Amino acid sequence: MLVAGWTRTEGDVHLSATFDLWRRLGVGDPAAFGRFVALTGFSRGFLDGLGVEGFAEIAGNMPPTPNTLRQVDLDARVDIRDVLPCITAPTLVLGGRQDATIPVEHSRALHPAIAGSMYAELDAGHVMFFERAKEFVDVVEAHLGA
Repeated sequence: MLVAGWTRTEGDVHLSATFDLWRRLGVGDPAAFGRFVALTGFSRGFLDGLGVEGFAEIAGNMPPTPNTLRQVDLDARVDIRDVLPCITAPTLVLGGRQDATIPVEHSRALHPAIAGSMYAELDAGHVMFFERAKEFVDVVEAHLGA
């Protein structure tokens, strides 16, 4: 299962700039990192529903740990185009229509690059499994035949 996936970062101004800003904030301003990751990770409607205090709480729980910064470094270098034809397992590609981190167009493009993959979208941001937990589980269970 690939959630909010993309095939490569190089050449995509939006992704490159997002990951560069995450890296810079993670090193220089951890509080701003948490706020920016929350702003790009969740849909506007979800964040509005949390209110100011809820947003502050969720943003405060997204610190730039060393492993997070390692992931950001990897995100900035992703290029999996060559390995996509090698995927033979039944694969679900799941995109978030309100994803500000990895715009849904990337998931839509990833789907046909994996032979026989299934595709679904949720009306959610990047952290769709948190934002729309029941819908997320329903889609995954349907894919697994559970």
